[in-house]
Amino acid sequence: MKKNLTLYFTCFLFLFAFSSCRQDGPAPIRNVKAGPKLLRAQAGSSFTNYAYISNQKQKSLGSVYTKQVLVAFASGLSAEQEQAILAQYGFVKEAAAEQVAMSSGQLHRVALADGLNPGQVEVALQELAGNPQITYAAPFFMNGDELLGLTNEALVTVEAGGKEHLQELAKQFNAEVLPSNGSNLYIVKLDDNSQGNALAFVNYLQGKKGIVQAEPDFVVSLSR
Repeated sequence: MKKNLTLYFTCFLFLFAFSSCRQDGPAPIRNVKAGPKLLRAQAGSSFTNYAYISNQKQKSLGSVYTKQVLVAFASGLSAEQEQAILAQYGFVKEAAAEQVAMSSGQLHRVALADGLNPGQVEVALQELAGNPQITYAAPFFMNGDELLGLTNEALVTVEAGGKEHLQELAKQFNAEVLPSNGSNLYIVKLDDNSQGNALAFVNYLQGKKGIVQAEPDFVVSLSR
């Protein structure tokens, strides 16, 4: 009898241990090496709905796209060094990033690991932006069949003689006004030292003196 009880108890422990290791349901970031903040951004949590104001109307972008992000690297890095930086992050699917030419320099389209949710992508962007060799990190958004990548530039139209007002506003935001081609349209560059990304800057300019219109500049491509 004692022998049977011992056998029964041993089988019970084995079944308990097996069931404790089994994962029920999807594991959004399984096999993705990530920090504790990324792990805590679990599926089912609330996500940020992004929007900006243009011509006194709010344009909604929804939550971030989960398969790609845009980054800019510090100047002077080789392609191999850039790939080595991205390879440090387990949530990056491919270290080789596609380049996107902008007025202020190169951006890189970075593919993310499968299974991330929008909240996890937001945390991943924070981790990328915290790297001193990465000067900008921003999301993509879905717009029908198109992908809108939020670049590090904003397009700003000013009133005649409004350049000085824009320069002062950009300085307060830690952004840089690039040289104009002689028109009243200016490109403003943002980076990780700015107080926010292009969406935040555009919203910051609303109602400001000398500003006619401000729009974030997007990289537009077909969804993948």
